[in-house]
Amino acid sequence: MAEITAAMVKSLRERTGAAMMLCKEALVENNGDVDEAIVYIRKKLGAKLSDRGDRVAAEGVIAVAVVDSRDAAIIELNSETDFVARNEDFKLLASQLAHQVAHKKGGTVDVILEQPYHGDESQTMQEKLHDVFTKLRERIVFRRFELISTDERGVLATYVHVPANDRIGVLVELEAPDASTASTPEARTAGKEIAMQVAAGKPHYATREDVPAAKVEQELSIARDTARNEGKPEAAIEKIAQGRLKAFYEEVVLLDQGYLRDPKKTVEQYLKDAGFKLRQFVRYEVGEVTDAGAAAEAATE
Repeated sequence: MAEITAAMVKSLRERTGAAMMLCKEALVENNGDVDEAIVYIRKKLGAKLSDRGDRVAAEGVIAVAVVDSRDAAIIELNSETDFVARNEDFKLLASQLAHQVAHKKGGTVDVILEQPYHGDESQTMQEKLHDVFTKLRERIVFRRFELISTDERGVLATYVHVPANDRIGVLVELEAPDASTASTPEARTAGKEIAMQVAAGKPHYATREDVPAAKVEQELSIARDTARNEGKPEAAIEKIAQGRLKAFYEEVVLLDQGYLRDPKKTVEQYLKDAGFKLRQFVRYEVGEVTDAGAAAEAATE
């Protein structure tokens, strides 16, 4: 039996908002496995639980860039304080990093930082980062990036949520029916609409098929146990579980979400009506924990 410490209980409470005693019970019942403890609590509390564990303490901005309508990049640049994150030199560095990724297509954070800046090859990106650090005297971290390169039928769109102080950014790739349509105002409008949808809707997956089978079964298991805990008749359990799975899809799958401007229509229907298909999207929010854990950090101190 794993030792259950007060720190573990406190951390689980911070993630779930559940009572301390329930958090301790969940950890004990699951031998200290935090992920299983969260599932245990969800089964106990059902919809009352909000897992807040996807956040870490971090400041910074998200920046995006598109080059020649074929290459798009999104990056996260972190700082220690919100004061620095709002600084214009810091924001300029973030923009330069996004353009560097889109232009040079480096495979890792370290590679990007070692490259000469595409706009002035007398300096590497690491040197530019150090210059900003020297001005602001605060640790700066180029945390992560993603690049999307498309073809002649691809439509790239970006969005940064300025009201959130540039803490949320999105890249979207759509597919047009032909190359000529990909460069039309209609294509740009559709791309921007989907990018804004992703920013607001926070989908985890593009399609139902992208949801791992284990995740689907976990949601069904939680839905069944929650329904039983609510006293629902056994004959109705499976129907209720399937209904809650549908609601789960409508929350986390982009194509199943209600279109923000017309919630009676799904995003999939909006795209079909507009004549485009979804290929992929990337959504970044400052400080979120990624599935792969924290990305490689590069910093000046």
